[in-house]
Amino acid sequence: MSNSSAFLTWIDLTAPDRDKVMQVVDSLRGQGTVDELGLGTLRDFLSDTLFPGTSVLHTRIRYVLFIPWIYRAMERDCQRITDVSAEARAREIALIEALKAGDAGTGVIGSEAGQALSRLPSSVYWAALVRWGVFAPRRSQSWYHRHFQSLTCSEPVVRADDPGVMWVGEPTWHPRLPDAPMDLLDSVDFQLSRDEAQFLQGRIRENVSGSLLAWLAGEGNAGLNSDDAIWDEAKVWQAPPAITEVVDLAQRFSLYMEGAPLLYNLLLAEMRREWKWMPSGTDLHQTEDYYRDCLAEWANRVKDTQFEPNALWALAARREFAVKPCHKRFVEAWCTGIAQHGALSVADNNELRVLIEKRERALKGSRARTCNYSRLEDWRGNVGIGRMNFRWPQVRQMLIDLHQGLAN
Repeated sequence: MSNSSAFLTWIDLTAPDRDKVMQVVDSLRGQGTVDELGLGTLRDFLSDTLFPGTSVLHTRIRYVLFIPWIYRAMERDCQRITDVSAEARAREIALIEALKAGDAGTGVIGSEAGQALSRLPSSVYWAALVRWGVFAPRRSQSWYHRHFQSLTCSEPVVRADDPGVMWVGEPTWHPRLPDAPMDLLDSVDFQLSRDEAQFLQGRIRENVSGSLLAWLAGEGNAGLNSDDAIWDEAKVWQAPPAITEVVDLAQRFSLYMEGAPLLYNLLLAEMRREWKWMPSGTDLHQTEDYYRDCLAEWANRVKDTQFEPNALWALAARREFAVKPCHKRFVEAWCTGIAQHGALSVADNNELRVLIEKRERALKGSRARTCNYSRLEDWRGNVGIGRMNFRWPQVRQMLIDLHQGLAN
């Protein structure tokens, strides 16, 4: 199977199973890379620790209001709705045109795809709605669709233990959810009102307290100048020690592991030259030189940095995140190799080269490029997770939106 095409096939999965599959798809799409060495799980754990509820597919924070506004309007029309998913899709597609009409600018999900959009904003942002406490039942979107009629169309009842009070079914949206603008599906933009921003700030600080996301949501966006790395932001280092320790750990992990995919790509360049398969217009010697130069530059940056894997395992244990033994072994072996031989030796170190080959084969089996000629043909010069940004570009934009709203 080519690197540019990936397929997931299932038969008769339950709705919750489908939700989990799509979450995996989102993680695989993170940062536009293919996770050939199995580093994505640890990257995503650190991303979730720093910025709970977020995704690399997020664009603007007002979607966290658009989605409940659409569904709350549907709940008012529940008697006439027979297909919840189809109705929600139609309204989300209408939202695309409303954002265009409102000259919303960048971040419009589906601006190009339109009617053909496959991943609706609701599926992209649902984890945030649940994690931040906006969707009261804290259940999956598919669960909500299945129970839509019973949740929204049931008649109020009088409970014997509380006479005089009319009770309805389980609430769906947070009781302080701001009202939607009247022209939501006609013309709208991403600018938050002060009330909307205060609502979102409150949900984040209440539900993910202790995270970098919650701290930055409360501290303002002054100084959020870098859209590339969290650790380049001076504001971040003003957070409490429990938070900055995680940022520091993420920075060290990213830096140390950045060399692994560089070595992997160097191996592929060498193998394809040795197998004498050269695509038109490609100078593979130049490609090899490129990755050797990249490894030398990386070695110069990592030489004065120490990363202790046990610190990452301890954080995972505290947060009850199970790290697979194979992930531990690979990270520890890579770090041990650097400690013993030095980062400058990585490009030609046989022990680390074998480690990379075995790692890919353990994950991919017969589809590993290091042993599969047809898969090696698909290589276009750059695969694997490199420098990790832990969703910072997406989170930074949402924080800017939030604090602009608070300033209104």
